[in-house]
Amino acid sequence: MKGYRFVTEDLRSEHGTVQWVVDEWQHFKGNLEMCKTGLHASKEPMDSLRYIFGSRWFICEAKGKILKDTDKFCASDMRLLKEIPVTVIKRFAIECAKHVLPIFEKEHPSDKRPREAIEATEKYLAEPTEENLKKLDAARNAAGAAQDAAWAAWAAAWAAGAAAARDAAWAAAARDAEEKWQKRTLNKLIKQAIKEA
Repeated sequence: MKGYRFVTEDLRSEHGTVQWVVDEWQHFKGNLEMCKTGLHASKEPMDSLRYIFGSRWFICEAKGKILKDTDKFCASDMRLLKEIPVTVIKRFAIECAKHVLPIFEKEHPSDKRPREAIEATEKYLAEPTEENLKKLDAARNAAGAAQDAAWAAWAAAWAAGAAAARDAAWAAAARDAEEKWQKRTLNKLIKQAIKEA
């Protein structure tokens, strides 16, 4: 069974009880108990983002005894297969920001700080120079002041749509559509990063 999990910089588990080695199987002896014992991972990359504890992200494989929950599983045997570059999470954050940027700009058409922060981040990821880092820091500081307004604009747009529709099904459908977009986007970024590595 394929999964996704985080480990520490030195390839340890969250509580330090497992020292991972890429492509080597780890075996847990004893009874499996979700969130308590065994080797844990998530079936979907998006779900694994709820369980970030270390700085390194891997595609893993599990076998043997497996307990499944809604957004994670626990196995008796697991190995790390391929590391997902940390830039994937950064690019995913950029894509999510760009996805909701029109909502902010509709409410605040003259405020360019969020757009400039996104552009500076993209430029730094493409060319991580000292000069681009300084521009990124400046844009990020400016955008920080606009962050609360962006969230307020998003919440207002969501509430206005729900109120206009007066229909819980509309809100649920909008939420489901957003979650599907996020999953597709993250999966695409992972596939592209693995291909380029």
